[in-house]
Amino acid sequence: MNNKLLHTPDGVRDLYNEEYKKKLSLQDKLHQVFENHGCIDIQTPTFEYFDVFSNQIGTTPSKDLFKFFDTEGNTVVLRPDFTPSIARCAAKYFDLEEEPVKLCYMGNTFINSSDYQGRLKESTQCGVEFIGDGSANADAQMLAMVVDAVKAIGIEDMQISIGHAGFFDALLTEAKVDKKAAKKLRRLLDNKNFLGVEAFAENLEVEEELKQLFCLLADFDITDEDFNNALKCASKYPKIAEAMNSLDELRTNLKEKGIEKYVSFEFGMISNYEYYTGIIFAGYTYGLGEPIVKGGRYDTLLSNFGKDAPAIGFAFVVDQLLTAVSTNKSTAKEDRYLTFALGKGRLAKKTLKIFEEIGITCEEIFDPNTRKLIFVNEELKLRFFLAKGPDVPTYVEHGAADIGIVGKDTILEEDKNVYEVLDLGFGNCRMCICGPESAKELLQHQEQIRVATKYPQIAKEYFYNKKHQTVEIIKLNGSIELAPIVGLSDVICDIVETGATLRENGLGVLEEVCNLSARMIVNQVSMKMENERITKLIRDLKNVL
Repeated sequence: MNNKLLHTPDGVRDLYNEEYKKKLSLQDKLHQVFENHGCIDIQTPTFEYFDVFSNQIGTTPSKDLFKFFDTEGNTVVLRPDFTPSIARCAAKYFDLEEEPVKLCYMGNTFINSSDYQGRLKESTQCGVEFIGDGSANADAQMLAMVVDAVKAIGIEDMQISIGHAGFFDALLTEAKVDKKAAKKLRRLLDNKNFLGVEAFAENLEVEEELKQLFCLLADFDITDEDFNNALKCASKYPKIAEAMNSLDELRTNLKEKGIEKYVSFEFGMISNYEYYTGIIFAGYTYGLGEPIVKGGRYDTLLSNFGKDAPAIGFAFVVDQLLTAVSTNKSTAKEDRYLTFALGKGRLAKKTLKIFEEIGITCEEIFDPNTRKLIFVNEELKLRFFLAKGPDVPTYVEHGAADIGIVGKDTILEEDKNVYEVLDLGFGNCRMCICGPESAKELLQHQEQIRVATKYPQIAKEYFYNKKHQTVEIIKLNGSIELAPIVGLSDVICDIVETGATLRENGLGVLEEVCNLSARMIVNQVSMKMENERITKLIRDLKNVL
């Protein structure tokens, strides 16, 4: 029998029996909260015209949309996101000038993401869009609804990070940051590379107040003192002040609603959803390596559908909530261990040597006679395990490890959604373009060349985005230096420590891509939920480094 008759395609799955009952129950609890907050039910089509989700309006890259044609030749897509659909409905059916409206929805969304990421291509979303009210009170109402919804499904430990879409854009404008530098900073923030953000801010030649505001982009939990100081610094810059005053007004409203303990402010938060204009937020809890809820204000989106109206919304992914509910019930916060994933070999040994200086030990991890995979420090409630370098960012991204120690080359190559928080200062080397002296001319004249490498993503980023040079990249796993010698490639992209192997084979460093060293990475949920413990760890390590 053809297996395709029994198996589902990659990224979709069947639900039945108890698991499906749990999902229906969870959806009912969420819907009850939405009704209690005065929401009206709405349902939109599973597929719509491509224009509703085009780059100018939607949030999902065209390549990730499921697209097909109707009988008249129109391009239609399976819904990747509810917000544009709800905006279209609101513009068509509601008189938003007379009265604001809260619309709640539940249904499946479809994103044609890459395989082997551990993510579903079809998932159930539920959420609310509050249209017609642009006040800070409306923002606070939505955040209060998120808190009530999470509590209703049995989760008590959660944190909501809040930023402002206008803050980042206003900073760039006031500092007169050019497009190339702005793109670099956005990429650093998008990759949670706070070390890079700090370096970017320190190198800016701007007024001191503006530099202080830029430095706050690298802070993932703004204190009240920092917030108040930022208000003073922003007073000189109207657009920045507008965003800051909006957040300050929201802060007051959240305190009035008694939910301030669930929120923190993160000025460096940015979103790939280009329609956001005001506050943006993401909610975190134990059990997942990514947010359980995302949302924000989008005051200009409805104008694409012929009606001007302010709006704010949020969405839960129900399938993720099921996992979070199960995990939250299994472990109390005070009993939770911090888990470290360490890259095998010299990296792990040097890491634990530094850890010993701040009182963290795990003596049996290098016992040659042990067959253990997990090593525990019961006193400090810490767990350690060893993993191959390329696997460390994956464990951290998915929340299997809170913290990872891995080389910068691996972080760049794997491109996972983690926080890069600390340069440990050892394992220093360089990623370089190497080859025979004759290859210099090929690089200088921007001719198309062949590049052999173990790091195709790094090579692609360097040649395509930095040098704007067309290359043919060949992935290898063994001795990369062999490739130009036998004529497989013109040059190689590889790590260089001393350069001895290159010299012995008639090769040399032609261009330097970037400096490398050992880095500490942190899961984004862990950074929010275990902020006190992880921040202390980072501070202690900085002191000994």
